[in-house]
Amino acid sequence: MKTNRTSLIFGAVFFLCLLFSCGLTGAAEDFKAVEQGIEQEATRAARDAKLTEDLVKKDKKELKTMISGLKRQVKAADKHLEGLKEEFKRLSRQEVALQKELLEEHRDVEEVEGSVRGTLKDAVSMVRDNPITALNPERSRMVNAMMDSKKFPGMAGVRSLVDLYFGELAAGGDIVRYKGDFVGTDGRTTSGEILRAGRFTAYYEMSDGTVGFLKPDSGGERLIAVPGEVPGPAKRAIEVYFENRDTVLPLDPSGGAVFAQMTEEKDWRELLEMGGILMWPIVFVAGLAILIILERVIVLGTTKANTDKIMKRINDLADKGDWKECQLACEKKSRVPTCRMLKRAIGHIGATQEVLENALQEAILREMPRLERFLPTLGVLAAIAPLLGLLGTVTGMINTFRVITVVGTGDPRMMSGGISEALLTTQFGLVVAIPIMIIHHFLERRVDKIAGDMEEKGTAFAVTMIKSGAVIEGGGESAG
Repeated sequence: MKTNRTSLIFGAVFFLCLLFSCGLTGAAEDFKAVEQGIEQEATRAARDAKLTEDLVKKDKKELKTMISGLKRQVKAADKHLEGLKEEFKRLSRQEVALQKELLEEHRDVEEVEGSVRGTLKDAVSMVRDNPITALNPERSRMVNAMMDSKKFPGMAGVRSLVDLYFGELAAGGDIVRYKGDFVGTDGRTTSGEILRAGRFTAYYEMSDGTVGFLKPDSGGERLIAVPGEVPGPAKRAIEVYFENRDTVLPLDPSGGAVFAQMTEEKDWRELLEMGGILMWPIVFVAGLAILIILERVIVLGTTKANTDKIMKRINDLADKGDWKECQLACEKKSRVPTCRMLKRAIGHIGATQEVLENALQEAILREMPRLERFLPTLGVLAAIAPLLGLLGTVTGMINTFRVITVVGTGDPRMMSGGISEALLTTQFGLVVAIPIMIIHHFLERRVDKIAGDMEEKGTAFAVTMIKSGAVIEGGGESAG
């Protein structure tokens, strides 16, 4: 309908334009022709409108059909989308589970790689520090190449490591004797007969009969002679074995380190320097203790601890009442503490028993300081020596840990060397203190024996004086 109205309006406008164009004078004549044109135009417009309306209806129907199809497609797409969402959620959960599993497997792989790397590091030290590699230098090259590689060795590398360790086990039980080259003590390459006992120890014998120990060099591919003089028993055992006269060999499980220590000779000055400044106070304690011990041994050694023979003669004179001869006999033996004690007792003839006993006790007390002279000092020195050694060890350990703080713990040999030097002071302190304590004990026993002899002889002499009437029995006043 809207199209018909548009056609009518268009016809009217056309008519008016035609009317004005033809002029007012020819309007009546041409009106009929115009009317016919308008009708024709209207008919044509109506026909076009009908055709347009039919096309719109057809398009509308097609659009409705298309919209219905699109709605069905949208509904199917929504349903498919929901299915895809569920599938996405399921795949997301599966991805999380797989990532977790992958992470665990990655950790397992890292642990395996760490174990293989650690084993490989041990293998590097193993092939470097035993004499087997000198005959099989390719072992060292193989493990060093695997160690230097940043990639995981893989199963081929693991098999090579396993074969290396099994070969090490097999070679560790073999004794191999062969002609070969090694670096002598003078630093030159020389030839001789080499004897390898397992994976620990190697020996050499030169053409002139010289024998000694061998150890691997820093790379492990050559053997070098351990410098120094081989101890006598070990040297004889090696010579006898090379001569096939015995089957016993000295072994060193440390790979030559103990034999190297055996051949290193250090004098006491080097040991004192290694121990540090606190070694000198210990030396002073040792020197002072030696002087005291010598003085006490001379004094107490020349002091009689058994005066039975002397007392027999003095008692015989006392039984006769010859006190003057008793006093002279005691004066002749004035170096004997018992005789000095008896001389003081004879000076109390005519006194009471109580006075005599007090005099004997006083005489014994006067003799004891002479007998015990310097013994307390010797006991103090025996206690000071190990304390000084312990102080030196603590000081050395502090210095060692300071070095570790700076340079780290990468070199265990440096740590063990510093600790061994620190322990020298304790060792030296104990070496000084133990003999001092033992000698101090024997000297104290000697003093106790002399004091016991004095008490015994003093008591017996007091009884003799009481029986002879030279002393008044009981606690009364003197008769003098």
